Amino acid sequence: MNALRIASISVVVAMAHLLAAAAEKLPDAAAVAKQTGKAVQFQDEVKAVSFSRSTNGYYLSFGAPYPQQVLSVWLPAAVYDGLPNHKSMVGRTVRVSGNVEVSSTGALINLNSAAGLTVLAADESILSRPALDGKQDRSQFKSAVWQTFKRGDYDLLEALGESLKRSRELLFDGSWLSEAFFDSFRMGIRQSSEQYTEMDARLNDWEKRRPVSSVLPLIRAGYHIDIAWKLRGAGYEDAVKPERRAEFQKELGAARRILESNSTTKSYREHFTLMQTIAFGQQWPRDQYERLFVEAVNVQPDYYEFFCHKAQYLSPLGTGKRGEWEEFAERERQKAGAGAGGDALYARIAWSMRNFYRNVFKESDVSWPKVASGWQYLIRQYPSSNYLKSIYANLCWKVGDRERLRAALPLIGPNPDMTVWVNLENVNLAQKFADGVEAVDAER
Repeated sequence: MNALRIASISVVVAMAHLLAAAAEKLPDAAAVAKQTGKAVQFQDEVKAVSFSRSTNGYYLSFGAPYPQQVLSVWLPAAVYDGLPNHKSMVGRTVRVSGNVEVSSTGALINLNSAAGLTVLAADESILSRPALDGKQDRSQFKSAVWQTFKRGDYDLLEALGESLKRSRELLFDGSWLSEAFFDSFRMGIRQSSEQYTEMDARLNDWEKRRPVSSVLPLIRAGYHIDIAWKLRGAGYEDAVKPERRAEFQKELGAARRILESNSTTKSYREHFTLMQTIAFGQQWPRDQYERLFVEAVNVQPDYYEFFCHKAQYLSPLGTGKRGEWEEFAERERQKAGAGAGGDALYARIAWSMRNFYRNVFKESDVSWPKVASGWQYLIRQYPSSNYLKSIYANLCWKVGDRERLRAALPLIGPNPDMTVWVNLENVNLAQKFADGVEAVDAER
């Protein structure tokens, strides 16, 4: 734990205690769950979130993940996607107002608008918490950083960014806290033009109040990259309208100029991952990209995000053809040590490519046994990470590897990570599969 990071947010801890005190003024979900037919108001932590295809909405579980929840709250997908939560809702405290109904799965409140749900401020004491693990903690950390940004506390953000650059702090799962810090400011294609305008105004305010900054140019470059992808839209290149392509390239060019004109940003690992994203979008020639990659690895050889970004560049959605990123992953596996750290890097690369495929193991040439070996190595390297253990067990279930699943499930203990498993029903189905009972679920 870095001392500067602790000192930088000491004032925030007192604020978190005030928020916790305010949370005690309303009953929790368990206290109102039996008040069938009555209008209630409660405040509680979201334990799990499940998407329902049949209702095109999300179920928020309280008290425990489904099916052990004491009460569920349903929201239409459009309403959930528009919530001001910025990141994952799992672990966030919310205030709910609505009528309690009885459903086949227990007490339920149906909300057809966001009027009945308030997402409370994130607990900013997480900025100084010495132990963080996995997606949920990372999301809470990002939300706290985002809150600090919206509050205009740029001095704190400057200190935090500089501290994380020097400290090389990792989460329990081996991911970098500095990466989570900068990712806190990234926008998505679903966010509105008004939200982008507001973001630009806040960045301008930051620049006015802190004209000399090594942190802000990185955030500003990420902002232009996000605008670029929002303007371009999803889909393959040949489906994008010419005018959209021009706007896309214009914004990527703006991001590149910001990075290249601020030499101080090269002291941050994130400078290079941003440049790799720009290179992916601009389809840089191979030799030019390779120079960037070599420079990045020379700066931080163990920053696995560099390798994940290169795999994306070498994918069919980048400049490559089928099998090319997999060959790259294998070469790096051999360099880093097959059967040990090389397998871990191979697994990280494969995991980073999962969103490019419906099923990366069926649609690519990646090797599941090598990925499994990599996850086993990561679990040995980071034994405190329940997140890594949950991912590995979940992958064993989804690929149908009963033998490895039998060994993996006991590792996750009584608290499986719901950002991975979604609900306890999936954990039970995985256990049945491990026990020899064929149980195939839509999640699998």
